[in-house]
Amino acid sequence: MAGVDLTPIGRRVAERGRLVAEAHGLDLHLVTVSESSSEALLDDGLGKILFDHHRQHVNDLAAWCQRRSQLMVSHEAVKGSIGWELVRQAKTASLVVVGTSSVDVERCGPIARRIAIMSTGDVLVVRRQPRTGYRKVMAAVDLSAHSRQAVDKALAWNPEADVTAIFALPSRWDPALTGAGLFDVELVASRRSRMQRAVEEMEEFAANWPGRVKPMVVDGPPHTAIDEAVRRRGADLVVVANRGAGATKMVLLGTVADGVLEAMPCDVLVARVPGEFRRP
Repeated sequence: MAGVDLTPIGRRVAERGRLVAEAHGLDLHLVTVSESSSEALLDDGLGKILFDHHRQHVNDLAAWCQRRSQLMVSHEAVKGSIGWELVRQAKTASLVVVGTSSVDVERCGPIARRIAIMSTGDVLVVRRQPRTGYRKVMAAVDLSAHSRQAVDKALAWNPEADVTAIFALPSRWDPALTGAGLFDVELVASRRSRMQRAVEEMEEFAANWPGRVKPMVVDGPPHTAIDEAVRRRGADLVVVANRGAGATKMVLLGTVADGVLEAMPCDVLVARVPGEFRRP
């Protein structure tokens, strides 16, 4: 399912949705949401004009996608809150495709972030103009069982891509170690030792997918270090696992996932992984 709007980002989202659907033999469903205009004191006649405009736009966009492909393209226009409606519509979808901010394409807009947080399935946030399928994919991992699923999803959605599992060794404890009395030379030695251990563990981690995944270790805060690696390697997709909570239906977007979603210069796939909610 692709959530589209009236901006050029909407066409970008529809095209990426078409490419993914074609690659996996899926149908494509386009949804546009017309928000309530009552707060602007528009009368019913003007509200109907706006809704008809949304409906005509998604109809034209679906026809444009249909002309470019043999897959089945359906569409609908609905009224309501954009975030809630897209999440509701996405409950039966294999993947939800949405765009970044229509004001600043380099930033993740509030609607995309809300969908990434609330959705019960995988969410693809589109930044770049689609040309082909993804070729260079980076899966951000932390060596946990949950992050393995980020690699699994990267391979499942992009079987022909060059996939790299990237681990960022956090540096946030270094100031505390300095405050605890470690000399600079001791801190440097400790960090070098931890980097070597991270490299060894990442090689073991990547061995779960023999010949399919390359390991990579970077140094520094995860979202900034991964951002630098993505730019240097020219990756066109970053995959990050997001752990959901259980019985309360609350979903938690982890700190790394949130930072990656905001900072990356390319498209981001937020892969939903089952998680358990524990009360404090």
